Amino acid sequence: MRTVADYLAEALRNLGVTHVFGIIGKSICPALLKMVDHGLEFIPGRHEASSGFAASGYALQTGRLGVAFATSGPGGTNLLTAAAHAKANNLPVLFLTGHQSIQELGIPQCQDSSSYLADLAEMFRPATLFSKLIERGDHFGTILSHAISIALGPSKGPVHLCLPFDVQTEQLPACHIAIPEPEPLLSISNLNRILPLIEQAQHPLIIAGKGVTRAGAHEELRQLAETLNLPVITTPGGKGAIAWDHALYHGPCGVGGFPHGDELLNQSDLYLVLGSRLSDMTLCNLKPHNHPAQLIQIDTDPTFVGKILQSKTLHITGDIKDNLQYLLSILPPKPAAVSEGFSQPVPYQSRLPELPHLSLAAVLDRMSDMLPYDHKLFVDDGSHGFHAVQRYKVKKPGSFIFDAYFACMGNAIGMAIGAKAAAPEETVVCITGDGCFMMLGTEINTAVCKNLPVIFIVVNNKQLDMALKGMEKTTGRIDGTLYEVPMDAVQFAEALGATAYRAETLPQFSTALEAALKLKQVAVIELLTDRDEIPPTAHRVVHLN
Repeated sequence: MRTVADYLAEALRNLGVTHVFGIIGKSICPALLKMVDHGLEFIPGRHEASSGFAASGYALQTGRLGVAFATSGPGGTNLLTAAAHAKANNLPVLFLTGHQSIQELGIPQCQDSSSYLADLAEMFRPATLFSKLIERGDHFGTILSHAISIALGPSKGPVHLCLPFDVQTEQLPACHIAIPEPEPLLSISNLNRILPLIEQAQHPLIIAGKGVTRAGAHEELRQLAETLNLPVITTPGGKGAIAWDHALYHGPCGVGGFPHGDELLNQSDLYLVLGSRLSDMTLCNLKPHNHPAQLIQIDTDPTFVGKILQSKTLHITGDIKDNLQYLLSILPPKPAAVSEGFSQPVPYQSRLPELPHLSLAAVLDRMSDMLPYDHKLFVDDGSHGFHAVQRYKVKKPGSFIFDAYFACMGNAIGMAIGAKAAAPEETVVCITGDGCFMMLGTEINTAVCKNLPVIFIVVNNKQLDMALKGMEKTTGRIDGTLYEVPMDAVQFAEALGATAYRAETLPQFSTALEAALKLKQVAVIELLTDRDEIPPTAHRVVHLN
């Protein structure tokens, strides 16, 4: 006879899970201790949200299931933001929360997760693809199998299970848990319609979203663009889907983009969209009368397909990589060029700003040249994120991670830690802002304690920059956007056990980054940037009708 917690830990190990992230407490203790007994490394966070982000970073880095857990009540509610973030980014994460014993339901208890107070199973339902309270041990195998199949299925995303204390410790004579096998999902009939539509178009355009990176379809994107001689632009979240200097890459569009990418959006009569919801962050400069005649959209999630643009739409359901591989297999080896006028590379970048103090744009340009080819850059949300979308030169496709859709501040800090735990040999860098850092920057201590040498670059302009600039432009007010007592990121980082550097000039930054790369320890580089530098976010105004 073995406990439900034993079967859970064994299933996770059989799925290839090596690390789990969370904060321990009474109600989740039996499950967590069994995970440790089965050889899974426990990374204790400093806040449950960051542990959830770390599990997402682990899932993104490995392609396997990420696991985040918390105790009942507030421990579980603190995970909700990370669950919604994972859902927005199609990341397979299993969120586990504790619960008082089923036999004690109806008795008021500390950190209640029942329907009498904070019903976690209900709360997680809209933030995940599946959420369930497991009330009996003999139901556990079926429910866990179902949850895993959804998390790792074609759409990929987070699931949540609420485990009562007595269910975790319940003994079962046997428990069958099905481990799902990858299953390609192709829309073959619709894929066969793509080439005729492209050949009929005058100015077809590929729009690459973050789904390309989530699917690992960078090589397929490159081959498709070259085979059809099509220009490629990227959404803010799709940055890095193709190398920055590829001859067919015409830069980012939308918020954080360059004017050239938006010009292509307004000139093209067919969009081939790969893994993008086409949110306001992408289409903010598309004029209503310039919607393309034809839209081809490859995406596992049909929620917004055909509902954003006034275009005839062909939806290709399923994994981008699988569908592009099939599409490439049926294309003629040397079709005629179908994108006349777009085939020549265009210098899409603009000149760096000239400022009296340190320019973040210049830092990003310099950092692009200094980091090794094999690295991963996690970028937090805020004006610094859109500066990075515009200015960072991605050499290795898939190495730039940024979420412009759910856009929760501080997510990159935890994600970088989770990715580093999964791939200790890879250089992992996180760009974050002072606002993000004051929310979840204590996770630096997690990295220090577990010897996960991430390089954190903190952009300190002493204000909530994106909110300040946007409010100032639209309302003339800046209420609540200035830090009257600015943070000292160096002292904060050192207090948490990290090595820290401060840079007020570009040469100081170069020296600090060079030292941090050699250090092989957790390092924080504080950038005191020019507060008046204009972020590439001011044109986020959408007119779709």
